Amino acid sequence: MNNVVYENEITVEVDTSLENLKEILKENDFTIKEEYDLIDIYMVKNDRLSDNHLETLKNCLLIRNIITDNKNIKTITYKYKEYNDLKEIIKQGKVDCYIESIEEGKKLLEVIGYNKLMEIKDHLIVYANNKTEFAVQLVNNKHIYIEMEEKCNHINRSYTSVEEMINDLKQYNIPIKNDDYFVKKAEIELIEINNN
Repeated sequence: MNNVVYENEITVEVDTSLENLKEILKENDFTIKEEYDLIDIYMVKNDRLSDNHLETLKNCLLIRNIITDNKNIKTITYKYKEYNDLKEIIKQGKVDCYIESIEEGKKLLEVIGYNKLMEIKDHLIVYANNKTEFAVQLVNNKHIYIEMEEKCNHINRSYTSVEEMINDLKQYNIPIKNDDYFVKKAEIELIEINNN
């Protein structure tokens, strides 16, 4: 795993409407810094499917399309995650391989035995004030998440620990589902697909 870039992050599911969340952010001087779409196609080999959704997702490769106003970035992405007994993420990272075409990337993975598991469409709005930065994520038009990463892109700050990110987010009193700071978006989507 020498080429994996490791980083800390937290993800929570918001327990309020987007309109109410925007009002809370406005009251705390947050402004929009960036907005883009992310489409992830999860590809997995049939012999790597498991009843344990996290185990299945650990074996996936993503064909990723990042769409902004002025560019379209396409990658095959491998995400690495380790969990503790409470299913909290204790280590994570990723490796990206840039590609020219989503269809060609998909064909390549299919040739080596990968099949499409699911697709996640994510609209991201990056917010920041003078001390905090995070991305609000609207996933498949059903769920609203907030994701915080160790390194901020729009303010001069880096978080030194997961606890620092959690404490930073808590100060804004944003309603959070189940007080869970390690929500696994892909697992939620996979469970919903299997239940339908």
